[in-house]
Amino acid sequence: MRYDHDGRGSEMCSYQPWEDDSSEVDDNARRINGMERVDARWETQMAMLEARIANVEARVERLEARMLYLQKGLRVLCGLFLVTLFYAICK
Repeated sequence: MRYDHDGRGSEMCSYQPWEDDSSEVDDNARRINGMERVDARWETQMAMLEARIANVEARVERLEARMLYLQKGLRVLCGLFLVTLFYAICK
């Protein structure tokens, strides 16, 4: 009988920790694989959100450009109205 370093007696074979840890390795591999899938899902969602944000930013820029165009038109229209009003009063 041999004695291991912890004082327990054993027959010819001593305990090999890597023999029993195969299920833990499988669990860790599954856990890591699951985390990779979650990370990939998060990356996909982030990419989709970034695309939507870019789309919204483009729409806002188009609306701002249209608003400036309409604002200029309104100024011209107000100017014409005031000129017409002044002409009608002075006539």
